[in-house]
Amino acid sequence: LLWLIFRNLLTTGELITMQFISTRILFPLQDLGSIILAYREAEASLEIFNELMQKEPEYRPEEPVEIGDIEKLCFDKVTFRYKKAETDAIENLSFRAVRGDSIAFVGPSGCGKSTLVKLLVGLYTPTQGTIYYDDVPAKDIRFNQMRRQLGFVTQDTQLFSGTIRENLQFVKADATDEEIYDALQRASAIKLVESSPNGLDTLLGEGGKMVSGGEKQRLAIARALIRNPRILIFDEATSALDSITEEEITGTLREVSAGKQQITLMIAHRLSTIMHADRIYVLEKGKIIEEGTHDVLLERKGLYYAMWRQQIGERTTVPRAERKREQLITERLDNGDHEYTMNDQ
Repeated sequence: LLWLIFRNLLTTGELITMQFISTRILFPLQDLGSIILAYREAEASLEIFNELMQKEPEYRPEEPVEIGDIEKLCFDKVTFRYKKAETDAIENLSFRAVRGDSIAFVGPSGCGKSTLVKLLVGLYTPTQGTIYYDDVPAKDIRFNQMRRQLGFVTQDTQLFSGTIRENLQFVKADATDEEIYDALQRASAIKLVESSPNGLDTLLGEGGKMVSGGEKQRLAIARALIRNPRILIFDEATSALDSITEEEITGTLREVSAGKQQITLMIAHRLSTIMHADRIYVLEKGKIIEEGTHDVLLERKGLYYAMWRQQIGERTTVPRAERKREQLITERLDNGDHEYTMNDQ
């Protein structure tokens, strides 16, 4: 720049002016990258929001049937297929349950367990067949009214950064301390409150990071129980826990089911968590291939028996023919071939 001044190509005033302008424009240029990044993030969020707004509103009947407290649940030949899928996720599935029943659905990954739950809560609409709540078809009711009678516990428990009281009141804002203590007692979570100097005002931290995994699940169970649900759903509620904590939570589930205050529906991969169920349905590729109690299913030596032996690792002395048949079933499971029925015996 000095060379330009000496050659009279640039005056001193022009040099000073250029330096002032460069200083003023430097910071906006540095911010330009951040602005572009923020714009791209906002653009992506708006695209997702627009996609959500384009979805069709949930179906609402013009003259909905008012349902009271749900006493019965029925799936009648329900079939469901995802868009662009070549096979049915749920095929011709039927079962009934009344208040006090404890039922469980088990099976290999991809057999339709999660799809079944989404059909039950009204997130999916059956391709064929009908779901009945107290003998009223699902298409004739308002799902919001039905969902208020559901209690849901998943493997990925979502707790908020507030207190124990605030987390439980999230599903029932007018819940009294007496109701909260009752729910905690039924969920075997009362020790957490009693051992804390702040009681119900104990802060849980973001995502419940201040408590252990087992305590989080018990709080989730208490939160589901506080509204006195007519249908209580446990969707792989213990799959993310260690074996000792899983056994403790399984005991809690058994106690909740024994109360027979609601229809208890359990989805599980670990069979040890649903042994106490009144009826166990074994799903395979969206079909019910076996049903019965734990002991009955073991006696049948079917897919449930093979899964049980695989998980428990039991290796007692068995007849040679039975051991060969068990080995064949296990090999089919390992190879992803789950087309096993009672006829294979």
